Amino acid sequence: MEFILQMQAKSEARMAKVDERMAKADERMEKADKRMDKFDKRLEATLKLVQTGMKMLVKIDQKLLALTDAQRKTDRKFDRLIDSWTKRRTNGHQPKN
Repeated sequence: MEFILQMQAKSEARMAKVDERMAKADERMEKADKRMDKFDKRLEATLKLVQTGMKMLVKIDQKLLALTDAQRKTDRKFDRLIDSWTKRRTNGHQPKN
């Protein structure tokens, strides 16, 4: 009978250690889950920043193209103005040499 009680006591001691180890493993899992959640939030925030940055780049590119087109038109008009100033105007009369 005493042997059975001793074995039961050892078994209960082992079970207590197993329960303790399981509790520690559960704590580690909770900490790991919290770290993963935090990492996921950071990753999502980074993704949003990159997407917003890309949208901004597209808008800037479109504005730059519009500005380039406007500059070309301005350059053409300016060239025509300079050409008109450099040509001799005779006002319908024969040019004098």
